[in-house]
Amino acid sequence: MPCLQHVASAGESYLNFMGNEFGHPEWIDFPRDDTYDPSTGAFVPGNGGSMEKCRRRWDLCDAEFLRYKFLAAFDRAMCHLDKAFGFMSAPHQWVSRKDEGDKVVVVERGDLVMVFNFHPTTSYTDYRVGCNNAGAYKLVLSSDEEVFGGWRNLSKETDGDHVSFGGDHDRRPNSFLVYAPSRTCAVYGPADWADPEADRKP
Repeated sequence: MPCLQHVASAGESYLNFMGNEFGHPEWIDFPRDDTYDPSTGAFVPGNGGSMEKCRRRWDLCDAEFLRYKFLAAFDRAMCHLDKAFGFMSAPHQWVSRKDEGDKVVVVERGDLVMVFNFHPTTSYTDYRVGCNNAGAYKLVLSSDEEVFGGWRNLSKETDGDHVSFGGDHDRRPNSFLVYAPSRTCAVYGPADWADPEADRKP
């Protein structure tokens, strides 16, 4: 979820080690030499210029017994999503909902509507989210897919069209209803552009 939230709120790029520290199973320690603290004069030991703790462990996502493979698959899916919709370079960006009680954040980026449910236990049925464009929306990415380590409570396989209806909601001209399971994020896009087979395999 933090990965997609960074993408939703970032400028025009995304680095996969920003925030989620992908591939860092231990602490990060960049190469440094012995030095002295200029304010106290105390000796500060270095690490001998070692690169051991500043590298990425890309091999971790190949280990079947670890969950890094799910992070790698989700990163890949986000990149595919940007390739398909070009939302990261789109000028339209709008945060329509930041609900502290529900723990829900709704963000528009380009033609996409991103719904984040950070609530640890509560799932929402028929949750109304605002959108800019009228028409039918379809689920194009869900963190709850099995390929990302999810439970498939919200899946492209079982989710239908979400037809928007007019009327002001969260300062948006249109809105539609979604299912938002707890601790998941979902992206909805124009139904005509949705590919139900995208990112179904790891």
